[in-house]
Amino acid sequence: MGDTLLVLTLLSLGDGDAAQVEALRVKSNYLYAKALALSGDTLRAINVLLQEEGCRAKRYRLVLMLGKFYLDGATELLEDTVCFGHRDIILYNAYVLNFLDDPLSDSLRSMLPPLLDPGKAILYNLVPGMGLVYAGRPWQGIKTFLANVVGIAGITYSIKNKRYVDAAVWYVFWEGRFLTGSFQNSISAVWNENRRRLKPYFRKILHMIEEGG
Repeated sequence: MGDTLLVLTLLSLGDGDAAQVEALRVKSNYLYAKALALSGDTLRAINVLLQEEGCRAKRYRLVLMLGKFYLDGATELLEDTVCFGHRDIILYNAYVLNFLDDPLSDSLRSMLPPLLDPGKAILYNLVPGMGLVYAGRPWQGIKTFLANVVGIAGITYSIKNKRYVDAAVWYVFWEGRFLTGSFQNSISAVWNENRRRLKPYFRKILHMIEEGG
């Protein structure tokens, strides 16, 4: 028990490397997998847990798989009705944001943070850069807006002076780099912001699965 406590202490301190050494010494695949995951070697941790048959190890393997969005393997694990029940399936669906028609799913849905709408980002970005402002990146949005103003001014100036080749060059550079790019950057920024907001929610779901709901 004392040796196991030492591993748990090292894990709580965040010392994954030392915890790996101690977990190997006490011959605990479960704790070794925990130490590997703490050190960032999730795939190896999942492979180590394949050697364990208990429900605790399977639950932790499911948590690691979901953390990396290995959804196919996670779905296969859930077929083990000895270790996983209906509640675990609800939690799995909540994790992938596919809520079931079940009373439990309503409480899980209420845990979701407010998320940004990619469609709104596209709509706002009809004024180039405003999609980035909506996604919480105002400075980047302002720079994008100003870059588009410069691009349009360059095209207009070239056309007025009958420098059509210059206008074409301005258009290709402006349209490809700043106009189309601003839409792509807006969508990317929205998804990144949503991922950031969802992290605490994901952690709660994974904790509930690991602890048995």
